Amino acid sequence: MPPGPNGKPKAISPAIDTISNSQQLAHKIRTVTNAVKIILSVVAVLLLVVSLMLVANTIRLSIYARRREIEVMKLVGATNWFIRWPFVLEGLIVGLAGGGLAVGILWVGKLTIIDPLSQNFVLIDNFSTIAFVPLIATLMAAAVVVSALGSGVTLRRFLRV
Repeated sequence: MPPGPNGKPKAISPAIDTISNSQQLAHKIRTVTNAVKIILSVVAVLLLVVSLMLVANTIRLSIYARRREIEVMKLVGATNWFIRWPFVLEGLIVGLAGGGLAVGILWVGKLTIIDPLSQNFVLIDNFSTIAFVPLIATLMAAAVVVSALGSGVTLRRFLRV
């Protein structure tokens, strides 16, 4: 800005009243953003643990319901893996169903919330995030991995055949 007659900076345009330094505001926003990241990371870890426990509980109930069949299979000479595979597959199916439900809810949220807002706000439209199709693939892969881990932990811990 060019200096004015009294030594103070003179505005280039009459539309500019004051010039301010927004470093303090930017620091506050960065602090809040970091706190939100930490909180969401803790929530994500808690949800991961809960989902592992849910899959493990489902498999445990299935094992309990089929305990006589397992005893008979063991008596006729079935290997441990022959007995375990149906439970692992059941856990994977439960994980895929849960992942499909999550993807469905995400898709509905995208259509009802994000798409209408992106027409009104440039920030949402230009916001660089993971594309929707890779996000779906990532969610489904995570669902399969979590369900496989839940099944494996449960089988190791509760299926002592």
